[in-house]
Amino acid sequence: MSGRACAGLSGLAIVILSPLVAAAADIKSATGKDGRVTIVIAGEIVPGDSDTFTIAVKQANGAGKLVANVRLNSEGGNLLEGVKLADAVRYGKMSTNVGKNATCASACFLVFAAGSTKFATYDARIGVHGASDEDGNESVQSGAATVSMARIAKELGVPSAIIGRMVVTPPNEMVWLAPQDLQSMGTTMVGKPSQTQSTLTSPLSQVPPNPTQITPETSSKLNPIEQSAPTTNKPAATWGSILDRAIALSKDQNGGVAAFDRGCQPEFKVCINALSFKLKDGTDMIMKVTEDMSGKMLRREICTFNSYHDVRSCTNWDTGETHKDMKNTKGEWEQISRE
Repeated sequence: MSGRACAGLSGLAIVILSPLVAAAADIKSATGKDGRVTIVIAGEIVPGDSDTFTIAVKQANGAGKLVANVRLNSEGGNLLEGVKLADAVRYGKMSTNVGKNATCASACFLVFAAGSTKFATYDARIGVHGASDEDGNESVQSGAATVSMARIAKELGVPSAIIGRMVVTPPNEMVWLAPQDLQSMGTTMVGKPSQTQSTLTSPLSQVPPNPTQITPETSSKLNPIEQSAPTTNKPAATWGSILDRAIALSKDQNGGVAAFDRGCQPEFKVCINALSFKLKDGTDMIMKVTEDMSGKMLRREICTFNSYHDVRSCTNWDTGETHKDMKNTKGEWEQISRE
């Protein structure tokens, strides 16, 4: 199946984005009473793991048994290897499962999405974000990888709303998918939901805060979604945490489907991914990410519209700079002031 992987999902242009030295994932097989085999993948995904997985499948087949299920508990790792594993899972028509208190994020998410059927417990943590380069940074190379990852996710049937969140979330942050998100991609939820459960309590969510710290003076501009919450002794919000709030609002306001949009401006050689939503007071908002032709992020902004929707005030998430835009007679936005 390793040859199939090269001709399948991983046939898309993609790069290896992981540390040069890393411990392989722990890949083990277990046979159930019904004779069917479950393969467990735990730990960081590194080059060579797909070969180990293939050997385990062949050993099961050689014993006259089928691999029916793949259990996942991985924070991610090498993206190309994750694609190869996903292709093997899809080709073998195996189900995928993220169990109680388990994590499946980043490259692991593609393996999960490849399952012919998918299962997750309510306390499992399944997350997405953009790719990084070998140093953990965003670059032209990582931008191209993120674009390829999005194309692969689409081929695996991942809804566009989740792909949109993947594309706009930086590699040092994580968007944790809610049960409703998982169900939108055909996942069967197992167990009982908890009203006190938070999707942002995983160690993976404790990423370095945004370089621009949220202060009382700027919080109302950068974080209007949470401005009703007290700021005393509260850690700085991340783009990912605010995006989660915005997506929840957008889904509530649009029949369960977040209002993601994408448009390109060839004259400026940029494309913009945007999420539209309303605050509880009715104010129209967008969160938008501008990227160049290679997919490299240029800036992240949060914008507020006036009641006529022809003037907007935007704040650059990373620098704190603000500007105002106005629609011209052609319906195009033009910057009219900068603070």
